[in-house]
Parts: sequence; C-alpha cells; structure tokens
Amino acid sequence: MHVTASLTPLASAFVASIRRPTASLPEPEQLEALLHSTVEHARTRWPGIALESVHFVQYLAERLPAEAPIAEALDAASSIEELFLAFACLRHDRIALHAFEDRFLREVGAFISGVDRSPTFVAEVRQQLREKLFTGSEPKIAEFAGRGALGGWVRVAALRIALNLKRSEARADAGAQDSVEATLGAELGPELDHLRSRYREAFAAAVSDALGQLSDRDRTLLRLYHLDSLSLDAIAALYRVHLSTISRWLSRAREQVEETTTRQLCEQLGVGESSVHSIADLVVSQVSLSLTRLLGKGR
Repeated sequence: MHVTASLTPLASAFVASIRRPTASLPEPEQLEALLHSTVEHARTRWPGIALESVHFVQYLAERLPAEAPIAEALDAASSIEELFLAFACLRHDRIALHAFEDRFLREVGAFISGVDRSPTFVAEVRQQLREKLFTGSEPKIAEFAGRGALGGWVRVAALRIALNLKRSEARADAGAQDSVEATLGAELGPELDHLRSRYREAFAAAVSDALGQLSDRDRTLLRLYHLDSLSLDAIAALYRVHLSTISRWLSRAREQVEETTTRQLCEQLGVGESSVHSIADLVVSQVSLSLTRLLGKGR
C-alpha cells in the first residue's frame, strides 16, 4: 500500500502506527474515508471533546485486533466511539472526563451491589477507580482496547477494587483479632496462653481438613460468601437458583465443616464434644474469620 501524506493524512497516521502487514489494508482513499467516517461518528456520539483526529487514529491503529479486516474492525461503531471517549479521558479532556463520570462512574453502586451497597463503601470504590483509571504514570484507562463494551470493562474494574477492599478489611479484622488474642494471652497467663496456641493450631488444621472434604461447589460457595463477601442475592444470581436454595446450600456446607472439625478434634485431642466446643470458643470468636483465612490460602 502506498500512502501520500498530503492527500490522506488520517490514512498516513494510521498506517504509521498499525501493527499488521500494510499489504492487507484498503487503498489510501478508501482507508481515509473509513477513518474520517469513524472519527465523525465518535465526535457525534461525544460532542465537544477537543481531540485531534490524527492522534486518535494513531491510538486506534495500535489497538485494532490484527486478525480482523480493517473495514470490519472500524465498523464496530459503539466500541470505537467508546475508545474515542477513553482516549480523550487519557488526555484529560474536561468534557470527556465529565461524560465518563456521568455515564460510567455514577453506576459503580450498581456494579458492586452484590459486594456492598453502603454509600460509604461505594464512594470509596468510586474514588479508587477514578484514581486508577486516570492518574499515575500508567493510567488504567489506557488498557481499554475497544474490543468490548466500556461499561462491562469498567464494571469488572470496579468489582476487582471492591473485592480487594473487602479482602483488606478481612486482613485488618484478622490483625485486630490477633491483637485481642495477644492481650487475652497476657491476661490469662503463660500456661493458658500456651494451651490456647496449641488448640488454635489443631483447630485450624481440623477446619482445613474439613474444607478439603467438601464438594467443589460447597467450597466455592463458602469462598464466595466468606472471602469475596458476595451477598446471598449475588451468589444466587451466579448459580441461577432461588435465594433460599443458596441459603440452604451454605448452611449445609457450614454444618459439614463444623461436624467434621468437631469429630477430628475429639479424636486428635482425646476430649469430649463439649470440651471441643469450649476450645473452639476460646480460640476463634468468629467462624467466618477462620473460613476467610483458610479459604484465602488457595488464592
């Protein structure tokens, strides 16, 4: 393909940046017309954005899938238009950032409703998402390649942040629990503290073994609920079953873990069931915290 820059400026910029053999490209005039139409459609979709056509064409060329014919790739209007918005946001265009905020960031609450709907949590996720997408030396918005809906891409990014925040909270809770246990140990004295440490290890090992005996489905359910902090509604939607079914599955999985753990501790420590329950109460104040720690080890 031979391109004359003075006659086909968009095609010239496109060819200079594209990552595929130029022999597979349309003729310069046809390519110029395709690119011009693509840019104009994007400008119509997002009016007021001050973005040089040549710069966007170069950005677009770097992100088009190598296997798709040019005409077919450029015909994916909605994805290209959203790539235009993403590139404008990357260049800190004020109108583009406002449009992104109004169209996508305002939906963060809906995106993460299965994790936590509280206004404070949603605001924190939205702010972290905003910072990750648009600030720093490598803004994450540059990773959007226009090969799918921008809304879906933002939703995945928001969910990832939300789940990471929940895991951080769980680790903080675990640290707080360790601090409380250390304080209790000092108050109870070295003998009881030694027993408590011994039983804690046995209890954790028994719970770990009990988890290993669960079915894949039950183990996944516990992980989604205790580690990823998904709501029962969200898990029910994932499995396409009624909320009561998920609640029943989770209850049975927890009961199986508790029964297996109790049995193994009775055998290992040589004590009765009532003593096992007392030991468990001393070592772990929240069953969900134990499950969160152990389920997280497989990640």
